[in-house]
This record gives sequence, C-alpha cells and structure tokens, in this order.
Amino acid sequence: MSINLKTDTKNFLHDNPALYSAFNGDYHQSMAKFMHKLLTEYNGGKKVLDIGSGLGREVAYLNSVEYEATGLDNSKEMFSWAKEHYPDSPFVFGDQVDFSLNEKEGQRWLSEDLLDQTVFEDMVVTLKTRFSIDLASQMLERSYSCSVTGYEPILEHVRHRLFFPQELVHYLSNSGFRLLQLFDQPSPHVKKYSLHTPLAFSTDMQGTRMQVVAQAI
Repeated sequence: MSINLKTDTKNFLHDNPALYSAFNGDYHQSMAKFMHKLLTEYNGGKKVLDIGSGLGREVAYLNSVEYEATGLDNSKEMFSWAKEHYPDSPFVFGDQVDFSLNEKEGQRWLSEDLLDQTVFEDMVVTLKTRFSIDLASQMLERSYSCSVTGYEPILEHVRHRLFFPQELVHYLSNSGFRLLQLFDQPSPHVKKYSLHTPLAFSTDMQGTRMQVVAQAI
C-alpha cells in the first residue's frame, strides 16, 4: 500500500496539510473560539488578518460569526488547502515580512519529547517530536521524525527565535503598537471559552506559550 505524502520539503507537516489536519484536528474549533473571545473582550473590531493561517479553519470560523477575516500563509500547500476547503473565505499567499492585501486597515522546560500517532489513508503514521531550548542563543529547537511502516522516516529540524517578555514589549512599542495584554494562560487548543465570562489572565510566564494582545497606535 502506498501513501500520498510530499517528502521533499523544508516543513514536512505544513507541506502535507491532510496529515497536519489528522494530527491537529481541532474539531471543537478551540483556537478560533479563543481568538473570537479575545477580539470580543478587547473590542478588536471586525477586520482580522490571521498571519500563518494554515488550514484556514480559524479564518472560516471567524467569518461565520460575522468578522471580515483574511488568512495569510507562505506555504503553497496550506494556501491551496484553505482555498479548496473554505472557498467563501479570502486567503492570500505571501510572507508576513512583505505582503499586500490592497487594504490600509488593518518556557518552563528545557527539553521535552512527545509521541503521537494517527491513521492517515488507512496507515498508521507516527510523529516523534523533541523540543529543546538553547538558552544562550534564545532558540527553540524542534526535531521531528515522521514514520510509516515500510518507509524511511522523514527527519526534520527547525529553529524558532525566543523572546523575553519585555524584549517583545520593546519591539512592539518601537513598531507602533500599544501593549494590551501579555500572558501565558489561558492557552488556545486546551479549554473551551464562554463569550459571557471574562478571561482570567495569568502573567506568571511559566507556561509553554507566551501570547500577546497589542493594538496599532
């Protein structure tokens, strides 16, 4: 049996949207509802640009609840997937550093290993992920091994720049943004959110993800 996956990639999961979806279903739309909750609580308005919109689920959900959301992604595969699955929502292929919408408006651990499996095209796919932090360089290192029985594993290593909280605040301020909230809890994908109950923010910065809400000045 063969499996239809693109293997000659720089970002294996993101260049195989169907497999990404199998591992990250988010069938309850928790991320989209989290975004909706934040936008409601901070009166963010109805125009939304989702940078790194991926599969397009969040953009489609936001538009279904009367936002004017647009997705931006620099993966051709993710862009094509989003356009195909959510044809009523606008998506732009481009890089966050240099793009045009034709509009004017607009870590507590040092290392961790994760193992996940899913069934894709009737075959079991195993994804092993190792996270580690290079403290001196402020870099998050992520190593992936994706394997299917009978095939050579796909190995991938990516690095992400880490920011200290006040370092991020400094960059935002110098780039024309006003900080509204910097927090680590609540986190998306984890909980369900009620639009009728205010969010309770934690600023301990002991979680695995730092999140920011900022307003353009």
